[in-house]
Amino acid sequence: MYLYAFSSLAWQDGIFLAQTLNPKFKPWDLIKNDEGYFLVLGSEISFPELYQNLYQDTADFILVEKSLLSNWYLEFLHRMVYQRYSSYKVVFKLFLDKDPLALLQKKPLKVSQKKQKSEVALGKHQISTDGTQILIVAPDLRTLNNSLLSSQNALFLTNQDSQAKKNTNRRSIKSWKSQIILTTSSEIFQDFSWLSHIYLLEPQKRYYASQQEPRYKVQSVLQKIADLNWASFVIVDSEDLVG
Repeated sequence: MYLYAFSSLAWQDGIFLAQTLNPKFKPWDLIKNDEGYFLVLGSEISFPELYQNLYQDTADFILVEKSLLSNWYLEFLHRMVYQRYSSYKVVFKLFLDKDPLALLQKKPLKVSQKKQKSEVALGKHQISTDGTQILIVAPDLRTLNNSLLSSQNALFLTNQDSQAKKNTNRRSIKSWKSQIILTTSSEIFQDFSWLSHIYLLEPQKRYYASQQEPRYKVQSVLQKIADLNWASFVIVDSEDLVG
């Protein structure tokens, strides 16, 4: 099994091969020992020839949280490294807080026991959900605010949120507490539980290309998220955003 070390002291991209790791630990388990916290990445990784560092003493590992993230999310992480020819340390910044305890300490948003309807009116689109999750991505906050006519029980994500709020939102999305998620392109890397639709607003906008490593085009990344979750992918052009 390969491990990712959260410690800032971890060298060689934080990836270690732990050949003697107890088989009770599964991919995406969060484990720890006296040296810090580690995430189990599975038996295969991208560019394994780069990661030959052996972690010899694995007997003292204990489980912190089982299945911290989903299986599809693990596959997505490996694909981002491989297809963008980037490092795990760089890609991990998109997927998780560098401090796993900060994520674990955040509880999902509280929701009423009574089933609440989630819906938004977005230009000509009236979008609602019967329990599945729907992701709506805008190129910027201005486009999102101008297009959104009304919303009920929707979760808004932006890169201006504090890290604490981002962690709370991540736990809420992972635990299926949030159904309709509206966001700019910087916060699309979420661990969805039951994603049925992705709406991409105005795909021609220049904001949809990341200029920092790992470089990627938002539309292609969203299409891959849709494929991995068996979700519908919908393009919303400018003329459809006029109510």
